Amino acid sequence: MLAVIPVALAYATLWTSRIPLMRWPRRIMIAALAAVWIAFLPNTCYLLTEWRHFLFLIDVRDLYVRSQADAMLLVRLTALSVFYFLYSGFGMLTFALAIRPMEHLAAKRGALVWFWGLPFFTALSLGVYLGLILRFNTWDLVSRPGHVWAAIVQVGGRPFLAGFILAFGVFLWIAYEAVDVWIDGLTDRWGRVTGRRIHLGPKA
Repeated sequence: MLAVIPVALAYATLWTSRIPLMRWPRRIMIAALAAVWIAFLPNTCYLLTEWRHFLFLIDVRDLYVRSQADAMLLVRLTALSVFYFLYSGFGMLTFALAIRPMEHLAAKRGALVWFWGLPFFTALSLGVYLGLILRFNTWDLVSRPGHVWAAIVQVGGRPFLAGFILAFGVFLWIAYEAVDVWIDGLTDRWGRVTGRRIHLGPKA
């Protein structure tokens, strides 16, 4: 559910940008929706980290070693692998679908999307770190903003951690572009096969 929320917020922001309202009320609504969107967005790519539970189970219960002599356990291990693959895949799909409308809106308003790519995805990487390691959640931005800000400031004093967060941000950027291309390819193939184009988010 938390991964779907930013997708809904992205489309709500895009829809709001097209409402024939006065300029300033519309801008305030867009800014508010975008702020909530960016707060929830790390919940999408966070699902990539759920593989740690899979690896923990394999290690603690020796699932792989035991499956060599137990055919049913091998089936269960395979099913568990497929589950985690689909689980993380769902996270990356919602990740891309939540960004595409906002990228479209930013490009339409003349923003240099490529220029803001690195700081944007690094910020998302930082959000994943805050949730995964320090166990903050989205609501803490409102209920404990001081604690969240203090944790962010501390990252600046830890070069190795800051570098790792930056590297993961680059990975997220590459992963987004890959899924983005896959979505474009899927919509194009579907349109050529059926004569109708499916709509998986506007593209700039």
